[in-house]
Amino acid sequence: MEGITVEECIHLLSRIEDKARERFWKDAVAGKYPIIDLQGNMGYSFSDQDGMLFVRNDFVTSTYEVGTFVFGSFFLPDTIQELLSEDKVLLLGVYRKKTRNLLLAKLDAESRYMLDLPRGLYSFFVLVLDARAGTPLASKIYAAGLPGKENLNKPELEKFFLEHPTDIRDFLDSSPVEIKGGGPFYLTLILIDASLIPDCPEFFSELLQEDEVSSSL
Repeated sequence: MEGITVEECIHLLSRIEDKARERFWKDAVAGKYPIIDLQGNMGYSFSDQDGMLFVRNDFVTSTYEVGTFVFGSFFLPDTIQELLSEDKVLLLGVYRKKTRNLLLAKLDAESRYMLDLPRGLYSFFVLVLDARAGTPLASKIYAAGLPGKENLNKPELEKFFLEHPTDIRDFLDSSPVEIKGGGPFYLTLILIDASLIPDCPEFFSELLQEDEVSSSL
């Protein structure tokens, strides 16, 4: 199954209507936890007493579909922890292949989160952006994240990464994740420095400008 690329993630964000995307970004940099889809529909995550964020699922479906709980967390190598600060925004993207819709949510790197997703194939990705940018599409991309091939909430794996930091890309898996019955599912997203990702643009605008040039030829 074909996986999602950083370039495709950027294209998905650029398809959201400008005013809706700007409203989402304004709330995200203000410390709120907004959620938006490709149609510009917005909502907000809420947390329980233990601090787990429930990311509302606003995918539109024509018929009732059985949902499955997905619990997620982030694995942050030392190099990424150094990048994170108050002027960064972490965005989680969930793309459903069947409906070709995107759910985008602002989270914190230390957050544990939960989604209720209809069964199907999903691509998950994370982008760490500059909160000082006027819009997400004007931001620098500091880091990106994809699911790991293994559950990284294990001390022995964390020890491995500390000893072999250059091997972290071997544990990334961009393939769509099948959410099916028998859950809940547990998903760990690995964040890595964007400069270590082949062909990853430093700014959103770089890729979008390339598209404009290509379309004019």
